[in-house]
Amino acid sequence: MKITVEDKGTAKVIRPYGKIDILTSSELRSTLGELTKKKVMKIIVDLAQVTYLDSSGLATLLESLKNLKEYEGKMQLANVPERILKVLSLMKLDLIFDIIQDDTL
Repeated sequence: MKITVEDKGTAKVIRPYGKIDILTSSELRSTLGELTKKKVMKIIVDLAQVTYLDSSGLATLLESLKNLKEYEGKMQLANVPERILKVLSLMKLDLIFDIIQDDTL
């Protein structure tokens, strides 16, 4: 899986590409972990190019959100594909994550 990180104002935008599953979620966990260690206050995870997200990927996102909240940081999930949005909704995770649509990312 490819992951890019870039600055957008005071936020960091993370763009994973492809599948986030048990085999690849550690890469995302590592990237998010580096940013939370640096106490980045806002992380936007742009999921537009994610084709699959399993429970290990969801756990990675939840763990990072928890870590951010420990120092009052924020996470947004952007451009979530419809099929992933349905899963988040079924699990009521759409109530936990700040989900946005932003074509300017």
